Order: sequence, then C-alpha cells, then structure tokens
Amino acid sequence: MICLLNLPRRLSAIKKLRHERLLSSLAAASVDADSVPLPETSLNTTAAALSYSAKIDKRISVLCDRYSPSRKTFGLKFNDYIKLRSRFKTQRIGALLGGYFFGCIVFSANAMTWFPWLDTNDPMTILGMEGIDPFFVGTLLTMVTGISCSIIAFSGYRNFALTIMGSEVKANFHQREEDFQRRLNFYRCTDSVEVGFSDDYYGDKIKDLTDYRYWIRVQQIKHENSYKTKEAARKARDS
Repeated sequence: MICLLNLPRRLSAIKKLRHERLLSSLAAASVDADSVPLPETSLNTTAAALSYSAKIDKRISVLCDRYSPSRKTFGLKFNDYIKLRSRFKTQRIGALLGGYFFGCIVFSANAMTWFPWLDTNDPMTILGMEGIDPFFVGTLLTMVTGISCSIIAFSGYRNFALTIMGSEVKANFHQREEDFQRRLNFYRCTDSVEVGFSDDYYGDKIKDLTDYRYWIRVQQIKHENSYKTKEAARKARDS
C-alpha cells in the first residue's frame, strides 16, 4: 500500500531526471557545435560559404543534430512522408499528361454527337466573326477539353490517391505536410539578395532527413549573410 502511495512521487522524480538529462545533452551539443572552427576566409556570399562545404561539413553535422523535423509524434515517419511526397509529385505529372490525352480522346469521339453543327463544311459566324472554319472550332474545343481535364487530374490526384490509401494515411500525411510547410516557411530566407534561381526555395530537393537538415543550414547561412550585408550598409550610411 505504501509503495502505491509513493508511486506518483517516483514517477514525477523520473520525469524530472529525464528532463534534466535532455537539457544537459542539448547544452553539450551546443558547446560542441560552437567549438568546431569555421574557415578563416570571409564568407560574404552564400556561394562562397557553400564552396567551403568540405571544411564545414563537421560543423554542419554537429549543428544539425540539434534540429528535428518535428517536436511532436506523428503517425507517419519523416522519411516515409518525403518518399510519399516525391512519389505523388511524379505521379501528378503523369496524371497531368494522362488527363490531357483522356479529355482530347473523349471529346473527339463524341464531338459530332454533342455538337452536330461541327459536322459541316460551311463557314461559321461566332461573336460577329465570320468565315470561321468548323474544323478549327472543333480543334480548339478539343484542346480546351484536354487542358481542363489535365488540370482537374493534376489538382485532384493526390487527394484521390490518399483517399484510396485510407483515412488514417490521409490524415497522417496532411499533418506531416502542414508541419513541414510551416517549418520551411519559418527557416526560409526571403531576402532578394540571397535568393537565386538555383536555390531549392520550396524544398523540392529534400529526399531525406539529411537533406532537410542541410537545407536548414543553407538558409541559416543566407540569413547570416543578409544580416551582415544590412549591418555593413547601415554602418556605411551612418558614417
């Protein structure tokens, strides 16, 4: 009976001990990361910073150990989410092309039934424009139908595939997607000076947890360079 009464106190002590160990490990990781020296060469631009990737790989790996793709538990692992996201991206391109050809074929097969006036050689008058060839109108309508079907297939394929996979997978994927986009928006550098055409602005090249951590570090370098540039401009303006 006494043991049962002391059980809540013991559990509280265990949780407190685990919390203290976690804080000490994070502090140790911070000290180790700061103790790894950067190259002495000035890193004024992102391109220059990334050119020293071989020398700062160790520091990046230590710094990235302090980051996690999520601070809460999800039903879908991060690597599984990234693989599923990449697969959907490829399959949506296939759905885009398939939807276009499907729309064109269906409209071509039923155009004469739906629009009998296309089966004529007489010029047409549309919106005050005379002498329009019915064949041109039919070709234009076929292309419009194909484009409409491709847009519908592209925009709705992911939800359709997730629905087939089940409500649990769909909910877990959307939770991961919301958290992932929130983190990208939080770390992303939007300064026009640091953003280039070759940058992975939306994180499309992230294939695993290592790529995610490296992407974060690159954005941190961009933020640091942007801050240094603004500080130098401010000091030059004040002097």
